[in-house]
Amino acid sequence: MNKSSPSRIISQKTLKQKKDIIVAVRMPRSLVEELKDLQKINHFMDLSDEIRFIIRKNLMHTATEKSEQELRKKEQLIQDLNRIIAELKNEH
Repeated sequence: MNKSSPSRIISQKTLKQKKDIIVAVRMPRSLVEELKDLQKINHFMDLSDEIRFIIRKNLMHTATEKSEQELRKKEQLIQDLNRIIAELKNEH
């Protein structure tokens, strides 16, 4: 099937329209009660809003950590390259 076939276009449009996905999660009653308490504290209308908030917050935290790790790796690579360049210059 090529990229411009009608069925491929329809499937892409369908995917774009279905942005929300329902997820069912089993959890201990004690955790549900804890989440309900947080829901009241954070003034969310229902438990699903509280869960989405927690997921977003943790996702942002994880994304930030990964960005920092990647930056450190790049800085280390630059230092290594500069060291190699300096060593090569000293050989000549």
